[in-house]
Amino acid sequence: MLKSITENKWLQQVTVFVVYGTVYTLLRPYSVGIWHIISGLRLGCLLLLPYRYWPTLALAELGPTLYYTSPEQAPFGLAWEIGNSIPAILFAMPIVAWCKRSLGLFPSKHLIRAKALLICIALSAAVWTAITVSLLLVVVQPAGTPHPYQFQSIQAVQLFLGKYAGILTILPIALALKLQKPQPWRNRFAKWISNPLLQESMVLLLPTLAVLYWLNLHAPTGIKPVIRMAMLLPAAWLTLKHGWRAATVGTTAAIICIFMNMESLIGDLDVIGAQAFIAFSVTCLLALGVRVSMQNAAEEQERVDANAAVKLAQQGLYLCELRMRQASQTLEQVAGGLQLTQTRLLNRFKHMIPPMEGQSYYKQMATTQSQVYQLVESMHPTAWRERGLPAALRETIGRALDEASIAYRFELTGRGLSQLSPSVHAAIYRLACEAVVYVMAQHAWSTITISLRGGFTHGQRWAVLRVEGSAHHTEAALPVQNKQETQHLAAKLGANSLSAMAMRDYARLYNGELHTFTEANAFRMTSLLHDVSQRVQEPRAAAPAASPELYIR
Repeated sequence: MLKSITENKWLQQVTVFVVYGTVYTLLRPYSVGIWHIISGLRLGCLLLLPYRYWPTLALAELGPTLYYTSPEQAPFGLAWEIGNSIPAILFAMPIVAWCKRSLGLFPSKHLIRAKALLICIALSAAVWTAITVSLLLVVVQPAGTPHPYQFQSIQAVQLFLGKYAGILTILPIALALKLQKPQPWRNRFAKWISNPLLQESMVLLLPTLAVLYWLNLHAPTGIKPVIRMAMLLPAAWLTLKHGWRAATVGTTAAIICIFMNMESLIGDLDVIGAQAFIAFSVTCLLALGVRVSMQNAAEEQERVDANAAVKLAQQGLYLCELRMRQASQTLEQVAGGLQLTQTRLLNRFKHMIPPMEGQSYYKQMATTQSQVYQLVESMHPTAWRERGLPAALRETIGRALDEASIAYRFELTGRGLSQLSPSVHAAIYRLACEAVVYVMAQHAWSTITISLRGGFTHGQRWAVLRVEGSAHHTEAALPVQNKQETQHLAAKLGANSLSAMAMRDYARLYNGELHTFTEANAFRMTSLLHDVSQRVQEPRAAAPAASPELYIR
């Protein structure tokens, strides 16, 4: 039922008529020559609403226009009454339609061409100014009117700046609403509340403008221009930080504070200068905000691309790990078949060869099987394949260190290690092997301790791996580990003898970091790895990099 009512085209037209007429009537008393805020309402509605609502906007404006044009409200003559009875929004409709179709004002639903927007604003203000000047030239007042009105050429500039400033007051807010992506009101409200721009506006912008507004009320006349200039400083600071949406909020609030406390003096050069300063400053801030937003979007895109590249690197490493696992399984099967074949051959011909030579063949076969087994273990340990990562860290590394006569301890703490992705498990094991080889290359430690801890923080799982080599205080000065023994240990563990810098880069592939710490009788290497499970975002639509155009998005 409710959906059918909201989709009723006539009801939509009536809603637009009532809302626009009400807002127009409420803003009309505050719309003066130096700040024609109604111009911003008109142009904002023309840009926001589809063509089918434009006749409704003109009809909604006709009623208040006829009221304010009546002889009781403005006795300026018949020609002025007839000309002013025409809704001024009609004169801007051809301009907006031309900018949309010929200048590509809206290249897409959520994209605005900044240059076309400025042209549309300037042309609309110029056309409305020309219409107003034409009507002022035909003003005829009753005889005996005290202080009769006389048109001055400087008023054309003042009227243009007033309409331009009025457009800049409302139109950017309307565009910010237009460019919002559709979502439920509850989610949109929660997003607004958590937006840093809203928080900083409440804490910085509004209190500063309130203080400056109060000072402007009580300050001498010569100080007021300086205070008005200072009102735009918070908007400029927010613009540099947050982009064009911050410029929209900041400049709108500043314009309201400035013009609410400025007398509408016709032909006054100080007022015209203030209008020109505001119009120029707000235009520059909006252009600067668009540029800042584009740079922020480009930086965000670079971060997305970097995350995608890291994701591809992680996938490449894991694919290599899978190939090594498959190769080790295949090699293990081939070794088993080869052992069976050799055993059958030796048993078949054992009566034909001398006993000493037979024993030599059996020893060679056992040595070959041991080498193949070590190769399989270095490529992908059986304990890892069958019982998981902790078994590989405890058994495979422990066996290699035990053969080198080095004491070994393994500690497993924390929770959630089993929920880490397989690629992170592979990274932990390879980094542990490389760290053990690197630590043993520093000194001939008597004890190696590996600690692995898992956790979950801020919606992301992580693991901390610590490899520590230590010696008792009673032992003599630690000699440097034999290079050949280190290479032998690296071959058993399948390590490549990476440097600390290479291991640090390896950890950064998983959004982590690696640190080393040296003591008198110990050397510690700690690495942090994150399981970046977030999906890489889709690149947002952007203008070509070589294009000089500014786009509002």
